[in-house]
Amino acid sequence: MVSQAEIDRLRLEADTIMTRFQQVEEALNRARSESGAHWETGELTITLDTPRGDSIDVTLNLDYDPASNAQSRYERVKHLEAELEREKQIVGQLAPLPADPVAYLICYHLDAVEGNYPRSMAGHLDAQRDHVESLCEEMETAGLLERVESGTVKQRRVKAKQADEVRQHHTYYRLSRDGDHLLRFLDEPEGAVNVLRHLPDGHILVQRLARSGPDYPRMTAEELDMEFEYVRHLYRALRQIGLVTKYEGSTIKGTERKLKPKDETHRKHTYYVTTDRGDEALRRLDD
Repeated sequence: MVSQAEIDRLRLEADTIMTRFQQVEEALNRARSESGAHWETGELTITLDTPRGDSIDVTLNLDYDPASNAQSRYERVKHLEAELEREKQIVGQLAPLPADPVAYLICYHLDAVEGNYPRSMAGHLDAQRDHVESLCEEMETAGLLERVESGTVKQRRVKAKQADEVRQHHTYYRLSRDGDHLLRFLDEPEGAVNVLRHLPDGHILVQRLARSGPDYPRMTAEELDMEFEYVRHLYRALRQIGLVTKYEGSTIKGTERKLKPKDETHRKHTYYVTTDRGDEALRRLDD
């Protein structure tokens, strides 16, 4: 997450360098004519008075003149402000949703079955029960889910259940109006882009598939040093959103897969590839 404090600090340093231009220039020239540890790091730290009278330590690039040292900070500020603005775009839409692929899967599951309880959801999603319970509570607090009185839930309204009546002692959840709106937002082009901002590892996976061709969860987990279960759920969530899809061929040609390429690979795993929607989301994110 981008910090406004970091942006303010960099801008203050840049302003200070420019208002103490001669002092900075003299310090750099003096350091370049003297021996010291600054030659090993290529940096020089000096104390300067800010425009508002406070003292701060500023680390300068020894190879840059004062203007270039200030400009590099202004450029960094510009980049961080753009990142912060992108993050703010998420606030009204995906911010209430935990940045967890299982949270996405819960939303899609409840949209399909209209109501269910955590233990049953964990079975359907092949996830840990306590993890699902925790996410449901968090999503209820965020206003994305709402509890349903178990005594009012019938089989015809809860498609995940097989019995005529649901179990009375379970805590059932369903999507709230905000949860419904969130899923509709995910169907929009901007929703797909914001998913890649909201799930940084999702961005990594989609970008990896776009650049390197079909891959499967265990290989991805091993090569990126991630937990297998997490990666498996991440692929499933990205598929629900429409950013990736299962590779349908029986064999994968070497020209299709740049990761450990062979003449061809017989499929023993579930491979995934990006969709047109995933490729478009990547392009829009890069823009």
